[in-house]
Amino acid sequence: MSVMTLEQIKHHLRLELDDESQDAHLENLSEAAEDYAAQYIGQSIPWKDSEGEDVPVPASIKAALLLVIGDLYENREAQIVGTIRADNPAVERLLHFYRVGMGV
Repeated sequence: MSVMTLEQIKHHLRLELDDESQDAHLENLSEAAEDYAAQYIGQSIPWKDSEGEDVPVPASIKAALLLVIGDLYENREAQIVGTIRADNPAVERLLHFYRVGMGV
């Protein structure tokens, strides 16, 4: 189950909503972003409460997913040549408080 809809992703990337030519690619990026975020916080997204029900995905996690999707969409190659590049700390800041099992 994908947390982000194609409409939300396309809106974030400023793509035409009715253009379906990249839908499969965007779905793959969404899955990769969810995997990245789940690995970072140490739990699945969405996670389950004590009664086994899905916990609603917080807005900060959705924002982090969109940032990761945007980064993957804009940087499609393994190397970046001829530019200065810096990581955006916003993703880690948005996900930080949902990390589990990280010790003391």
